[in-house]
Amino acid sequence: MRFHLTAAVVALLCAGPASAEPQDDLFTGPDTILCLTPENLVVANQPAVAKSQTVLRSMGCLRPGSGVRTRPIDSTAVPTGNPLRVRFYPAGISSGIMLWALPSAFTAPISVQTSDPKRS
Repeated sequence: MRFHLTAAVVALLCAGPASAEPQDDLFTGPDTILCLTPENLVVANQPAVAKSQTVLRSMGCLRPGSGVRTRPIDSTAVPTGNPLRVRFYPAGISSGIMLWALPSAFTAPISVQTSDPKRS
């Protein structure tokens, strides 16, 4: 009995905190639009609206440019195509900002590939 209890405690300690956010960072793509509310995403992503930063700002949206780190809060929206709630990490704001975006607006992180330059 004591062995099972010890094994369970060790397993929990190795697993890390249960409340930790997933570590699947995504990065903004060239046409990513982020909004304060999910309701504005459909209109904000229409070509006539998306090209105007002034209109986007008035809607509570922004187009941050490529390569800004985000972290999905609820990844269940990705397969369905529904708006995705993300924590957006712009330069200078280490804790991030909660915003909404379409799942298609992001790119996966580029995996670091180790290669021997002598083989090239």
